[in-house]
Amino acid sequence: MSPCRSIKKVNPVNLAFFSVVTLLTVAALPWYALRVGLARAEWILFAAFVVATGLSITVGYHRLFAHRSFGASRVVTLLSLFFGAAAFEQSALMWASQHRDHHRYVDTPMDPYNIRQGFWHAHIGWMLFWQQETDYSNVNDLAADPLIMHQHRYYVPWAMTAGVLLPLLIGALTGHLVGAFLLAVAGRITLVHHSTFSINSICHTFGKATYDIDATARDHWLVALITNGEGYHNFHHRFASDYRNGVRWYQWDPSKWLIALMSWVGLAGRLYRCSPHMILAARLAAEEKRVERMLAKRQGQEIAQLLQSVRERYAALKHALYEWERWEKEARRLQISVVERSHFYFQNARQAVAEHRRTFLEARRQWADLINTNPLIPRTVRV
Repeated sequence: MSPCRSIKKVNPVNLAFFSVVTLLTVAALPWYALRVGLARAEWILFAAFVVATGLSITVGYHRLFAHRSFGASRVVTLLSLFFGAAAFEQSALMWASQHRDHHRYVDTPMDPYNIRQGFWHAHIGWMLFWQQETDYSNVNDLAADPLIMHQHRYYVPWAMTAGVLLPLLIGALTGHLVGAFLLAVAGRITLVHHSTFSINSICHTFGKATYDIDATARDHWLVALITNGEGYHNFHHRFASDYRNGVRWYQWDPSKWLIALMSWVGLAGRLYRCSPHMILAARLAAEEKRVERMLAKRQGQEIAQLLQSVRERYAALKHALYEWERWEKEARRLQISVVERSHFYFQNARQAVAEHRRTFLEARRQWADLINTNPLIPRTVRV
């Protein structure tokens, strides 16, 4: 068992901060809304800061700093640090260090927000009733950036300026100082906090294990909706370096879309994407493992025959995927070759790619038919 970097001790600063902000949100804000009312300008300010601080955490703190899943211009880095500080989730350096520990030591005592210590602990208890020893040796790449280090050393001024003074100034200029404080500061911080925290709690408890059935991380569409796409957590833990969390085109992931948009206009680059074949292989492996484990719990000749069929069909499916991927790689290699005769071989390779893709799709159909139509396989494990 790994040693623990946390000690069970009340963190008075965090406890006081969360208590005051929560009290303002659940008591003072409703009272103000009923007695005075909330103007459109206050709601617009609230929404703008929710979007700015939320995306600065998901795009900036998480995907840019913690995972380095893309490169960004200095403007994007500065805005991520500025509005990330406004979220009051600590400096980017500390956030990234703790998050890298979470991935490296997930579900062990070295995991800062270890779900095995309970839902409440993973959600917020680890910040209130535990004190963390942050090992910054895992963020040496970030520490080399003077802007990141300036935000880390002077985190409180950054956070107060971006998260309190700026919304209060805008509120005062629009004649809604008190409303701005209660809604765009306290209410916004509470919403962004618990949205972020839900990834550590809800997404390690509920949802679907689409790519790794042994991970506590789960894909949860509702959490994705409130966290700019971060809720596809099973995918993220399986492919942490990918700049996308919602890898399918229809999955809600504004963070992914913003990163792609920034790359189109020259504000981001080096976007890392895991191989589609690798992602598909993980998904198929999870499907097979789920079915095989279910069948292994049961006995009988019919079950044994079905289990053998599952293994054979899955082996054929894996081979078809491997051949498709192999010819895709060969076609790409020939496409960039400078050898004059490579064009002929490239065309042949593309034909082979198309044939092996069709073979895979047929094997995939047969696999799905076996799993989805057999009455011995319950609906809960169907693909």
